[in-house]
Amino acid sequence: MKKTLLILTILSLAVSASAADLRTRVKQATGDFKDITLTCKVVQANQKELKKIGKDFGKSYDFKSTLVRFKSPDKMKMEGKLGLVKVEIVINGDRKLTSIPPIYYRKKEDIGGQPHKRQTDLDIGMITESLWRDYIVLSNDTEDSVHKITFIRNNSREKKLVAWVDDKTLRLLKVEKYESDGRLISRYLYSGHSLVNGVAWVPSRIQVYNGEGKLAGVTAYENIRINTSIPDSVFAF
Repeated sequence: MKKTLLILTILSLAVSASAADLRTRVKQATGDFKDITLTCKVVQANQKELKKIGKDFGKSYDFKSTLVRFKSPDKMKMEGKLGLVKVEIVINGDRKLTSIPPIYYRKKEDIGGQPHKRQTDLDIGMITESLWRDYIVLSNDTEDSVHKITFIRNNSREKKLVAWVDDKTLRLLKVEKYESDGRLISRYLYSGHSLVNGVAWVPSRIQVYNGEGKLAGVTAYENIRINTSIPDSVFAF
């Protein structure tokens, strides 16, 4: 019994050391990251399959082109058009604003208790130290030079997320999100990465699959810029 406990303790310490080493490497590689600006274009959208991820999940795919600005750690602004109508979504910490200027529509929300509505650079497809800062890492397994990191949100501990990170380049390759009962909700595959400004690897293509393994949507990033000193006023409301 004591021998078994010793083995488990050693394995636990090894996992912790591996996770700490990866975090240190990521911090060193992306520590200069401040903000990112990009244009997100919808390449493919299957609304039937997107709705299986969430009833409102497909709404973002109605915007054929969206200007996205993110400032670490928790500010994001997205601007797009539905037809000829401009729509703006701003997330600033625990607050969210949805604005449609042409019809004078403004909706403010407190999203502190709705973690899925908050955005981090992980949602863009990047790995920075925010993975350890904004989430709770449960395990870090390595196989074939790829880290499999299991983590949860602090205020949504029943839903598990898993990220696959290339050990050599620290690129984010895949993310899976699971329901509290263990069912797969969605799978994101990231490809076409480029090292922007020598700061962070950013994908140019994102494929999202629903829990049934059906391809639901494809988006592409263009005009990617990092550290352009986006002012806080961009996210004010």
